[in-house]
Amino acid sequence: MAKRDPYNVLGVNKSASEDEIKAAYRRLARVHHPDMNNNSKSSEARFKEISEAYEILSDTEKRRNYDRFGHDNGERYGFRTSNPFASGFGQGQQFNVKFGGGGPGHGMFDDVFSQFFGSGGGRHRYAAKGDDLEYDLTISFEQAYHGISATVRVLERKISVHIPAGVDTGSVIRVPGQGTPGRRGGSPGDLFLNITVAPHKIFRREGNDIRLTLPISIAEAILGAKVETPGPNGRLVLKIPPGTQSGTSFRFRGKGFPSLKNGRNGDFYVEAQIVIPERVKPASKDLVEEFERLNPTNPREGL
Repeated sequence: MAKRDPYNVLGVNKSASEDEIKAAYRRLARVHHPDMNNNSKSSEARFKEISEAYEILSDTEKRRNYDRFGHDNGERYGFRTSNPFASGFGQGQQFNVKFGGGGPGHGMFDDVFSQFFGSGGGRHRYAAKGDDLEYDLTISFEQAYHGISATVRVLERKISVHIPAGVDTGSVIRVPGQGTPGRRGGSPGDLFLNITVAPHKIFRREGNDIRLTLPISIAEAILGAKVETPGPNGRLVLKIPPGTQSGTSFRFRGKGFPSLKNGRNGDFYVEAQIVIPERVKPASKDLVEEFERLNPTNPREGL
């Protein structure tokens, strides 16, 4: 089968810069790596094609020769047919490779690309840091509030990690030295945990503050009362003053999430919501009418 134009393989034009070529390669490599596609044969073939195209266009001399001669002689441009996936990731893991700098000859694909730059190629073989890994971790609202110790499985390894109190969706936790092993004595990469916090059924998070809508009765709103309310760290007592309006917010200082920056806690806000009974007995209607007569008010005055 004839080899495709490497520019078309990477989706770049012939005037593309080195940075544009590198960015295109990294984007396609992430999408088509077999370990990200259940080790399918089509992904393996596609990834090999992408790697070969990048080998040509990332090397100034090979790119210049290709621009002049095309695929006239495959060996001239360093093509190989070995399988680069003999020791890839296992299936079903919730992690991704974070491609480091340096291109071929570095990190996860070093064993593959070193074929192109052996002792006959004249390129110095030096120690290289292992690749960083990413792992998507979903935790509960309560776990984010208190912090947890968890165990994640990455590359057939069980790794104990600590999730500090105060993390939110989008937080990234770095676990040093838990990426892939380094090459030729290089240090290992790091593991990065991408945190997602599941929503809570009654609490809402706004930054480090927490909000709750609390139903109260007409009598509690008119006469005032002390009521219990759920809190993020146990039940709290809320004092409702007489004449409380629906939508009034009450603040519990320091009961919100701790800040990851300075450790100070946000606040916990409780918003009162007056609940009107759906069914009212006739006698109660008479009492309401009497109440209205004795306490005349126009809530729309001034509108």
